[in-house]
Amino acid sequence: MTALWAVVILALAFIPDQKLLRMKLLSVEAGVWLIGAWLLVRILRSRTWVRTPLDLPVALYAGSGLLFYALSPERGVSAAELTRMLFCAAAFFAATQTTKEVSRRVFSLWSVLAALLGVYALLQTQGGVGRLLVPQMDRPIATFGNPIFLAAYFACSLALTLSLRREGKSYWLLALLIAAGLWTTQSRAAVAGLAGAGLLAALLTLSGRKRWLAVGGMLLLGAASVWWFRDRQWTHGLIWRDTLSLWLSHPWLGCGLGRFHIEFPAYASEALRRLWPEQAVIINFAHNEYLQVLAETGIVGAALLAYVPTAAGLWFLRASPDSLAGGMVLAGAALLGQNAFSPDMRFGLSSFMLYCVLGFAVGRTSGRVQELSRGWIALPAALLLAWGHLALKPLFAYQALRRQQGFHVGPSEEIDKALASMEAKLAAGPADADKAENLAFLYAKVQRWPQAISRFELAAKLDPERPGPHNNLGNIHYTLGDREKAIEHWARSVEVKPEQRDAHLNLGKALYEVGRLKEAARHLQIVLSQDPSNEKAQMLLKKMVE
Repeated sequence: MTALWAVVILALAFIPDQKLLRMKLLSVEAGVWLIGAWLLVRILRSRTWVRTPLDLPVALYAGSGLLFYALSPERGVSAAELTRMLFCAAAFFAATQTTKEVSRRVFSLWSVLAALLGVYALLQTQGGVGRLLVPQMDRPIATFGNPIFLAAYFACSLALTLSLRREGKSYWLLALLIAAGLWTTQSRAAVAGLAGAGLLAALLTLSGRKRWLAVGGMLLLGAASVWWFRDRQWTHGLIWRDTLSLWLSHPWLGCGLGRFHIEFPAYASEALRRLWPEQAVIINFAHNEYLQVLAETGIVGAALLAYVPTAAGLWFLRASPDSLAGGMVLAGAALLGQNAFSPDMRFGLSSFMLYCVLGFAVGRTSGRVQELSRGWIALPAALLLAWGHLALKPLFAYQALRRQQGFHVGPSEEIDKALASMEAKLAAGPADADKAENLAFLYAKVQRWPQAISRFELAAKLDPERPGPHNNLGNIHYTLGDREKAIEHWARSVEVKPEQRDAHLNLGKALYEVGRLKEAARHLQIVLSQDPSNEKAQMLLKKMVE
């Protein structure tokens, strides 16, 4: 078990991240899934379970994901958020069930790897040192693909490393390197989260002069950070205000799981639109996890989310955990504080870290073995299989799209002869819509756009109730860069024949690209309702968020 968790932590640190495919996330998910599968086999044999005070809050949180997914009007849009919520629960329970078997060396490994990434982040600010060259960046990303995600990793790792400081002076050096890496990311949210966790630690664990010196230090750190970042643009307040407007329109159950980015534009104020034009920028997140949960799942969903940190805080006050478990709780507190200003909890890796450290902390201190009837195994087994299937769908879709062959071909003597023959047949029967459409299709295949447009327009004129010419005219105008005209033709095509999968897919893609996300999601959901495994629709919905 120590080896499995070590592999997960190595993947978290070193496997490079990238948009859409997310190999870092997939690798961590695969490790947690293997641990979960092994645990199910063990529990089936022993019929025992390690029970903790946070089991119910986390189970209810994951269950709420299933509920809100079932209520979603467009489940394709909600699938990614459901996957993340199930992953959170899987990471938590994998940690609670194994924490007493995992060597402390695993957490030392976490600290060492975070310190190495801190060094790499420092190198990225300079482009390397001597002959050692690395990509130079103003705000390093290391292996995380984004400075905000990297900052969340450093914030969590710093709190964890400081909890190990009594085991040797080397941990102070590791903590210093992690803190330096965190500073290079220039993440205001991460600094705020750490300051909040430090303030909490000072109030709960210190007394007398030490307490107030620590409190003063945390407040000073916060004030210094505000001054340092004073020139950075701040639009969060505008987004938060408009997010509240979105929530007030659906107060109890919200606008739908994972649907913030497609519902928010209708509530964006003119002040925000001037700063972030709808056609140029997609505001995917509220930059406050708690407000976004409130907007998407209403008071019900927000209450179920709040149950987790509330229960964790009450447990922490009663349990008096050791320094390592206490450091894990503070690492979780830093992430929770950061996400009052940041969207990174929407990405699986930050969520994994939060539920992982909470699981290790509560399982280490308060885990109690109890008997479990065999019938209860079916539920976690079903959830593990469902989560694994949802997590792998984007990978399968990506691979399927890569294998698809292109439509266009180069010019050839055979094609020229075929075109000449078809032109002669159309001239002999100029009212034949089939001949006009077939000829247009061949012109499009060899990218002779004016002739293709002319013949498709003729076919549409000869037979106005034929959907194919409008669909293909949309394809051509999109290829030529005229999205609005493409949208016009595709809309006409689905009006004539509403069940057309290709036209709905094309409309979804074009509407997404011009910022009309709600309409785009509706067309993509129609595709998925007809073909749940449609790779293009899956990847487009994933792109909307990323």
